[in-house]
Amino acid sequence: MPPASEFPYQPPWWQCCVSHPDARDKVLAGREGELLFDYERDGRGWRHFRTMIEPGLEGGLEFLSQRLASPKVPLVTTRLGGGNLEFSWEIVAAAPEAEDAGAVPPLCRRGGEELITGWDGPRIPRTKRDFVAAAECPPEFRDAAWAQDGGAIVYEWRVEPGAQGTLVAGFAEGVEREPGRRILRIEADGAPATDLDPAARFGFGVPGFVRLQVRDDDGDGCILLKVEAAPDSPERGVFLSALWGFHGEAPSDETLLAGEANPAVFASCGHDIPPPSRYLSRLVATNTGDEKIRVAPFLRVRSLERAMVRSGELQIGHATLVRVHTGFSGSGITEDGACQAMLPEATLEPGGTCEWVVTIDRHGGMHELPIDPGSWNSETSRAVAFWNLAPLPYGVLEIPDSRIQALLDSSVRNIYQARDIQNGLPAFHVGPTCYRQLWIVDGAFLLETATLLGRGNEARAGLDYMLGFQEEDGGFQLKARYWKETGIVLWTVMRHARLTGDLDWLRSVWPRVVRAVDFLRTLRSREEAGDPSSPVCRLAPFGDIDGGISNMGETEQLPEFSNSYWILVGWKSAAEAAELLGERDAAVDWRSEFEEGLATFRRAAAPHLRKDARGHTYLPIRIGADDAPQKGQWAFCHAVHPGGIFPKGDEFVEGMLAMLDATKVEGLVHDTGWMSDGLWTYFASFVGHAHLWQGNSRAALADLQAMADHAAPVLVWREEQKPQGQGTEEVGDMPHNWASAEFLRLAFHLVAMERGRELHLLHGVPRQWLVEGKTLAIREAVTDFGPLTLRLHSTAKESTLEIAALGSGCDVLVVHRTAWDPAAVPWRLDPKTNHHISLPFP
Repeated sequence: MPPASEFPYQPPWWQCCVSHPDARDKVLAGREGELLFDYERDGRGWRHFRTMIEPGLEGGLEFLSQRLASPKVPLVTTRLGGGNLEFSWEIVAAAPEAEDAGAVPPLCRRGGEELITGWDGPRIPRTKRDFVAAAECPPEFRDAAWAQDGGAIVYEWRVEPGAQGTLVAGFAEGVEREPGRRILRIEADGAPATDLDPAARFGFGVPGFVRLQVRDDDGDGCILLKVEAAPDSPERGVFLSALWGFHGEAPSDETLLAGEANPAVFASCGHDIPPPSRYLSRLVATNTGDEKIRVAPFLRVRSLERAMVRSGELQIGHATLVRVHTGFSGSGITEDGACQAMLPEATLEPGGTCEWVVTIDRHGGMHELPIDPGSWNSETSRAVAFWNLAPLPYGVLEIPDSRIQALLDSSVRNIYQARDIQNGLPAFHVGPTCYRQLWIVDGAFLLETATLLGRGNEARAGLDYMLGFQEEDGGFQLKARYWKETGIVLWTVMRHARLTGDLDWLRSVWPRVVRAVDFLRTLRSREEAGDPSSPVCRLAPFGDIDGGISNMGETEQLPEFSNSYWILVGWKSAAEAAELLGERDAAVDWRSEFEEGLATFRRAAAPHLRKDARGHTYLPIRIGADDAPQKGQWAFCHAVHPGGIFPKGDEFVEGMLAMLDATKVEGLVHDTGWMSDGLWTYFASFVGHAHLWQGNSRAALADLQAMADHAAPVLVWREEQKPQGQGTEEVGDMPHNWASAEFLRLAFHLVAMERGRELHLLHGVPRQWLVEGKTLAIREAVTDFGPLTLRLHSTAKESTLEIAALGSGCDVLVVHRTAWDPAAVPWRLDPKTNHHISLPFP
């Protein structure tokens, strides 16, 4: 692990994911050791997390440092200080039991994924306010499982064969105010059917319960509950707010509403219930002073759920059980409403230590025993082994720079930690919190990165998931008037087809490509795009920009070029896809559309070219607005690379890059993103790739190093942050895994990058990467010309370069030698043979 000092521009606050790859329950660790659960974008909890747990001490603790066990192992250790005491707080996800891999939770929904959120504010009736602390409805009633007309909500409770018990179904009607509008029929194994009109029985927005005495009559170990519309119900949509399961009798309504029940199983039906998981923590106190110290630490809990210590255990809502091997010695509530669970006190001699081992069970597993100090080492060793053996695509790229390599390995892990499985397909998501969803542009580069790393099958599944969002008109618009998404998808399809060489797959999605191109054609034919007076005539209607500028909230939308850039890339990509498939008519037609569009772009741009304060020529992304020259220029960079719509050395591109470089602060383009006067960390890769395409490899390498400088010590990035000393604002998710993908992409392309039918090698490799006894390597990485394997090993006197023969499609290998001699002319080698070359140092 590189020391924290190697990240001179680290963000002021960070968080990293500690959950397993593809985990549905994304749990994070904050900068000062906070364990963070249940993120809600608009949540009222601590930093939008419903629950936060951290160690505490009377008088407070001071943050000292934080590190990972290794780039591949998110065992997070935070050092905290308090007077003559130093604390070490370790956090790791427990290794899954082999038999529990892919385990189904004991209470889960069968089929159906529809949810409804934000009912019209369910409330507690006056008659029950004596046992509810606040007049606000319990959180489990604010959202609900939902089934449309004619559908049913079905839950499965897995029990011992023949078992019986009580199911309590909770409802709070948030739409139908009049009785008689929505009548539900509730059925469960072993119980008679019950009809319920929630508005009539409980009142609009009032939570209520239906108790069902259930039994596994057929002995299959499963009790089913079904909610559907009663035959005489005018409204056919049905909902279910919450579901409790008890092996015996259920407690009172008051106990349920107060969150004091102890069910065998529970489902907050408006939320997807993850499988059980376990997290292990250890707090170690060391007396660094010269005198004996009495230490009384505690765990501080801030939660929107009810938190209480009972029988030595800390229960937080229905999903989280926290236990310490000695049992908690008591609890209290602070003035700001936090719960403090007291750890047993200890007396420490000078230099002495004491430890408390904490087990945190989530969504089940509550009946397993917590671990103790005697099993800590074995349990954490299992957890570390799980991560070290995780089948993630490490080792594809090896760089003889320890800091860069650590960030590459961590980037791989973080991408898979943020990934989800949706509809049975892997969905590569940008982050585990506010960006935990599909974004077309971010997803495109994540999918390319997965393919480069040899995971084309996973990228294919993610691409199929993305293609499922195509609309009837052939376009892709997950964001309103974001015309560029269709161009981005066309590039993603073409890039994936080239990287995998799978023309059969490309043929299978060809109808989608044709429909997407037809959509682009309709964009150009729209009246607002075809207006001869428009500054962007015949390119696209005015649309949203993103990445620093919104063009949607204006009184009148302004002409802009961000959509034009990506639409041109889409036309070019579609033409290349047609050429791959031998669709000659389409290839000629679409290539002509691209060339005409590029010529139109140059004519439309010419009157709007400006000079910045340093005399660099640039094109603002939006016409008629007072935007900073560099603002929102991400789509321009993408048009240069990977779009490739401009030739190397293009004068327009050179002026734009000079303008962007002139704004740099801490090595990053300044004030181009959403944050005013901020730094968009992974924009470094956008501009770095544009530099690389222009042949300026030194600038591209500097962009990679500047991006590395802005990582956190736990090897993750925030999307945007302020320059040092200029504030603590932040924008976006963290870990931000478009950043992870971009760091991997730029490092890879510094070593190997396609240019048409040429493959350029080592053009961004600096002299400092030629380290005695170290190796730079690419192992079976995917390129347009098949797998690439390259090895460059250095000694004190020379470097030895080995290149394995490539597949078809490559005309020449271009090997750059500037790391040895800045004036050296590149070698041009036959790609169809193996090469073994010695490069002595001058």
